[in-house]
Amino acid sequence: MKRMAETRSGRAAQPRLSESIESRENRWLKRFRAALAGEAGQTEGEIAGVEGTRLVETALRSGVEIVAVLFSETGAKHISRLASWIPPEARLLRTTDRLFASASGTETPQGVAALVRPRVAVFDDLIGGDPLILVLAGVQDPGNVGTLVRTAEALGATGIAACAASGIGTSNPFAPKALRASAGAALRLPVLRGISAPVLLAQLRVAGVRVYAACPDELSDGAANETEKKPKAPWEIDWRGPAALLIGNEGAGLPADLVRSADAIVRIPQAARARHLNVAQQEDLPAESLNAGVAGSILLYEAARQRGLR
Repeated sequence: MKRMAETRSGRAAQPRLSESIESRENRWLKRFRAALAGEAGQTEGEIAGVEGTRLVETALRSGVEIVAVLFSETGAKHISRLASWIPPEARLLRTTDRLFASASGTETPQGVAALVRPRVAVFDDLIGGDPLILVLAGVQDPGNVGTLVRTAEALGATGIAACAASGIGTSNPFAPKALRASAGAALRLPVLRGISAPVLLAQLRVAGVRVYAACPDELSDGAANETEKKPKAPWEIDWRGPAALLIGNEGAGLPADLVRSADAIVRIPQAARARHLNVAQQEDLPAESLNAGVAGSILLYEAARQRGLR
């Protein structure tokens, strides 16, 4: 057991002892194993696991509740740097490299992990100020979810809503892979979960937030015919007022009822495919839509540009 180092302010930290974990059956190691495997944190208020020096530092500095921090023999060299951000109520745990690897969710563990309790957001957290809200409706790939959350934070979004649509749920933004992809942004932005997309859209309408449904080229024409809405390019949308961007499932897109409920359909024009082919050959090529993470990022950038992001 070792004492903690000085704080970043230069003042000596309060003497503090770490607890040693010496068995695979230790209850704390089991909790880390479950969280880092994505088996925890699936509902509001549950614990999520973060791993790696940068992500753990991000979590410590984000202000979320820290339940425990675990260091391996190799990872112990980071204790002095992270000590000042570890709250006194958090458990400080140490174990061997072998036992840490048995709980790790990565192929090359860095020997540092933490259990955190993400903030529970409510609807009002999303609409404060001049809202720009990213609504994920059935986005299943955790990499896409993390990318979109990270981009949303960088481009000034006020919050995220992760919803189910037509029985398809959105991947948990607090799951390990999504958290890594978001570089911890999900721990800083308000993230609303556990609400259905139709209910959320109804609440946004009451709050005066305009909803824009992102549809790929091959779907937007059909959606437009069904809803009598002409799809618009990103720059044809006025993003300067209260706005919500609706991103659907990677394969199925947005359900028709959500598209009908939106104020407008937005699509990203794409250059003609395979310019060296003639028109007939181009028409025979299957249409390829942009990845959900890429498309959402482009639309968020246009919104940020119109809002004067510098």
